[in-house]
Amino acid sequence: MRHARRISVILERRTTGQRQKLNGLAAQLETLNPQRTLERGYAIVTDAKGKILRDPAELKPRTDVTVRLAAGSAQLGIASVQAVLGE
Repeated sequence: MRHARRISVILERRTTGQRQKLNGLAAQLETLNPQRTLERGYAIVTDAKGKILRDPAELKPRTDVTVRLAAGSAQLGIASVQAVLGE
């Protein structure tokens, strides 16, 4: 009986430790969720083919882009593109 109790305690500790580790990893994964980034005020801009645009050089005047925000998206037309000075 004593051995069974020891094994039970060891397994419970191991399970608790693994559960805590899993919860920590789930929290980390949640912070990397693109939706959480959008909720902080950022946007994802894509071209007509759905390619994510990361650089202003990828934007061309008189083309349309989709801007994805936390609660939806919008189609926008590019009127002009300005380069950042010093880069």
